[in-house]
Amino acid sequence: MKKVCIITAARSEYGLLRWTIDGVQKNPKLDLQLVVTGAHLMAEHGYTYKCIEEDGYPIAAKVEMGLNSDTKEAIVESMGRCSLGFAKALSSFQPDIIVVLGDRYELLPICSAALVMNIPIAHISGGDVTIGAIDNEVRNAVTMMATLHFPGVEDSAKNIFRMRNSDENVWCVGEPGLDNFRRSTLMCRSELAENIGMPIKNKWILVTLHPETNESLDYNLMMANNIVKLTSEIDDVSVVISKANADFGGNQINDYWAEIEEQNPEKYHLFPSLGQIRYLSYMNECFAVLGNSSSGIVEAPCLGTPVINIGNRQTGRYICKNVHQVNNDLDEILSAWKDIIDNPERVKDNYYGDGYTADRIVKHIEDYLYAK
Repeated sequence: MKKVCIITAARSEYGLLRWTIDGVQKNPKLDLQLVVTGAHLMAEHGYTYKCIEEDGYPIAAKVEMGLNSDTKEAIVESMGRCSLGFAKALSSFQPDIIVVLGDRYELLPICSAALVMNIPIAHISGGDVTIGAIDNEVRNAVTMMATLHFPGVEDSAKNIFRMRNSDENVWCVGEPGLDNFRRSTLMCRSELAENIGMPIKNKWILVTLHPETNESLDYNLMMANNIVKLTSEIDDVSVVISKANADFGGNQINDYWAEIEEQNPEKYHLFPSLGQIRYLSYMNECFAVLGNSSSGIVEAPCLGTPVINIGNRQTGRYICKNVHQVNNDLDEILSAWKDIIDNPERVKDNYYGDGYTADRIVKHIEDYLYAK
């Protein structure tokens, strides 16, 4: 059996990797080595490695990196500890390939270790363009280190061709997050209302806001404050906030959310992690999504849920018809909200895939490993 080491560092990333993990685990020709690190191992982010275990996937190793996003210096120090941890883990496991997804900064030490140790890298969701954060540079660096490439859409595949001057081992497979809609049963509105503890008749809003790492802390806190200015003026609304990730500025945004929840716990409900099924179910049942998460750009269009995407974190991605792209400006946010109120009909768009992404990825990995 060929050993496939899949690595995840955050709850959102695991949600996208889940069905690839499942496919590798169930493949009789592949041996799953699942390694978790980063925010999965942090109390303030809900110890989300437990969600992975609850889904039935055995964790082969937990690589502690002492993740601290309070300062940029602390993040770099965490990356150094990550590099040390993966040097030991990869040396111990001797995988035939590692599988990573996306653009988080943890991928730099992880993939650098694999590169030096001559372990092929399979990269999911490369080739995208998002100019509002250092994610763009991280993603492109991983693309140059990787051997197998699984972009979500054709435009991303073409970007990889240009960067590498080759189309070898590049397969357009669709975005993996859409597999959840085909393979999972979402919760209904009454289940969610009871589970989360919110009035079923209210307008529900989902907020997922992450730092724009190319911008100042003040700019990022202004985004959060603008969301509060909008929602505080709306009657009969319940707002579920999923905490920001472990980028620089994330802790400060989360502290601000905690203050807002404490001031008005009837309206605002803050969660370290909703879990994949609750998150997607709430996205399906809510009136609108506010923030700058890629889930608003990629997953929400399949449901037709209106999205107000704030700022430049996702700038460069294809924007579907359900998404209102605005600057970090209160007047623009209010205008987008009015447009949603005036045009409540949902518009669905399957631009990003068909829900069979993981099947394609696992088959290409198997074929590559057994052709070597």
